[in-house]
Amino acid sequence: MDPPVRPITHRIGQGHTILLTGPVQFKLSEGRAECFGAPITPDTWITVEELRQEPILATEPAALEVKIGPDGSWKELVESTIPTGWTEAAHILQRQQGVAVIVGEADSGKSSLCTFLANMCVQNGLKVGVVDADVGQADIGPPTTISSSRVSEPILTLQDLRQETSFFIGDTSPSSVPDKLTRLIVRLKENLVGYSELVLVNTDGWVGDSAALRFKDELIHETRPDLVLGLSRGSEIDPLLGMVSCASIRLPSSIYARTRSKEERKGARETGYRRFLLGSKTMKISQENTTLRMFDRSEQQILRWDGKLKGFFSGLLDDHQELLGIGRIREMNDGYALVETRTTERPRFLEIGNILLSSKYEEIGYGMLH
Repeated sequence: MDPPVRPITHRIGQGHTILLTGPVQFKLSEGRAECFGAPITPDTWITVEELRQEPILATEPAALEVKIGPDGSWKELVESTIPTGWTEAAHILQRQQGVAVIVGEADSGKSSLCTFLANMCVQNGLKVGVVDADVGQADIGPPTTISSSRVSEPILTLQDLRQETSFFIGDTSPSSVPDKLTRLIVRLKENLVGYSELVLVNTDGWVGDSAALRFKDELIHETRPDLVLGLSRGSEIDPLLGMVSCASIRLPSSIYARTRSKEERKGARETGYRRFLLGSKTMKISQENTTLRMFDRSEQQILRWDGKLKGFFSGLLDDHQELLGIGRIREMNDGYALVETRTTERPRFLEIGNILLSSKYEEIGYGMLH
């Protein structure tokens, strides 16, 4: 965020919330406050990124210094934004532990719920792991990837977590590769189970048609959760919850959950590309040591190394097919590729995604290779 205007001090009554929509910077200067259950560190400037929304709840009378960026905003609420049902779900997970899968339509607040549950359980002494399985609006890793991380302390957002293991899916929609996505989500979950007393699997928002229901039902079957948490503003999630054989709880979305437009969601993804690609260097990759393949094809299907792949988003994978880093193909000739990437490790596989990126990492094409 650009160097801002002078900060404005807002005083908040106990139990009241300041709802911040980025770009905003804020600092707790008096009292105590929390965000999704995580205590706010006093006298430290914290940034709320563009298009993101953070609720700051005063647990005692407090004062915030706030710097509002372009298109940023704030408003004071006389209540918490966290529904009572979320707190009850946290208490259940603290007792039950195991694996919980979070499902719900787009913009229902799944990432907020996941953050809140992780914070409540970590502060209760549990070892918590998170699988970020939302390929379209990834928090922990880049767009079109899924990632896992262990939560060692309270967090304000899932973006505060460091990706420990990531897989390249290659598309912003799960509908193109549901089997691949399911298999790799299960692999991330299994990686965490040995280290965590509670694993939270945060899924994408595709739930509205029969194909989506089949995918989510299969995902739940394969991940074998102890509990499914269905988040919804209305009854949209009910058909899916009616299909699952394990225990499930229907939870309300926060009435303050923000609905984003298609353009805003695209903008959030582009911010994600830049987060992991700005500062890239060019790596020369030879076909002699690296297998080139499409994101949605079998491992045996090899592509020609030619110029039509220029500009495409890609994943650089190791021998175990885990993500080393994302990249953008700058140039492709017969036999080698020049790839913009921040990783310095040599890939065993170069997997081509379904997104065409500009040199400024903007989405300018989709699905153009089929």
